[in-house]
Amino acid sequence: MKNALQIYRELAKSGIVALVLISVLGGYLCGHPFERPLDWAHLALTLAAIFLLAAGSSALNQVQEMAVDATMPRTAKRPLPSGRISRRHALGFCTVTIAAGLLLLARLGPELFWLGVAALLSYNGLYTLWWKRHWAFAAVPGAIPGALPILMGHAAAAGELWTRGGLYLFFVLFYWQMPHFWSLAIRFREDYSAGGFPTLPVARGVAQTRFHTTIWSLSYIALGLSAPLFLRTGWIYFTISLLTGGKVLWELRKYLQATASDTQGDASAATKHWLPFFLWINFSLIFYVFGAVADLW
Repeated sequence: MKNALQIYRELAKSGIVALVLISVLGGYLCGHPFERPLDWAHLALTLAAIFLLAAGSSALNQVQEMAVDATMPRTAKRPLPSGRISRRHALGFCTVTIAAGLLLLARLGPELFWLGVAALLSYNGLYTLWWKRHWAFAAVPGAIPGALPILMGHAAAAGELWTRGGLYLFFVLFYWQMPHFWSLAIRFREDYSAGGFPTLPVARGVAQTRFHTTIWSLSYIALGLSAPLFLRTGWIYFTISLLTGGKVLWELRKYLQATASDTQGDASAATKHWLPFFLWINFSLIFYVFGAVADLW
């Protein structure tokens, strides 16, 4: 039983799903009118719906890329290519979790249901089957389904979709994904090349990837500092965002210096400084979102 649970956790990419749920929670708390008591049952339903959809979508992605995963050292030990679960059982898991997630989203409202459908089709359809396999800049449109959960969380709490706060949080998550993914793509450049994925460092080289990572990182930090234009934040958020942005800039500078010494992006210095930058990019998202929550509440 324990082994089976571990297999399904890996199939659902539990680490990614956990980050999705953190973003949904942050979006929900930012969208909830703080003068009203929190509806815990509604929050739980929102988290459960998006959890099931994200888990099923992640598992379906592994079904779709089963053959390719077997060619890459980083993914060869996943449940499907390693033979720890059959394709039929994996498809059954996908079907049940995706259907359950969409049904719960439908209970929350038609707008959330259709956002869930859009996230599923754009990720498992357009991104997985076409963009990722044919385009070096696939991460840009591919960031749309990754940014939708925080918008869904905000909309579930606010009761409406097109709000300044919700759209702002969507773009924070959207911009965050480029430095997050491209630093990962540089680190595992050989894996993506072996799998036949023309990621930016594979198709255009590490130097161009470093350039685009820098541009998107700076834009992401600037967006993080501009929260008071869209959310009712004050000095608490400003302090958190200023310190967080400064730390990300510091780690970015060290990372760029390290990767500049090796055009392939895999020298020991680059490897050493990849992880701090990668971690701080991830931490910054949590600090930005929950810094806003702390200030609003």
